[in-house]
Amino acid sequence: MTKLHTLMLTGCLLALSPLASAETVNLTNSADGANRDAGIAAVKKKLQEACTDRKGSPDAASFEVVFEKTSENPNVPKPYYVDGKMKCELPD
Repeated sequence: MTKLHTLMLTGCLLALSPLASAETVNLTNSADGANRDAGIAAVKKKLQEACTDRKGSPDAASFEVVFEKTSENPNVPKPYYVDGKMKCELPD
């Protein structure tokens, strides 16, 4: 097989591969919670739902807390605020 044929075959296989047509994006969102764990769980759920709504597959291992803050106001029902990000593999 010549180099040209090998190159053409490789190109065709890559074009047909579902991974070659997928796109990875970073989604960000925020949520409130009664405590740190509840806030993180809420933002993870929002990010996973946003990814699946776009017909993508969320990468839960890529989840990262970007910002977190606790309200000093004792009257706030959900005093813990969390910003997070997660990778999402979208079909092309």
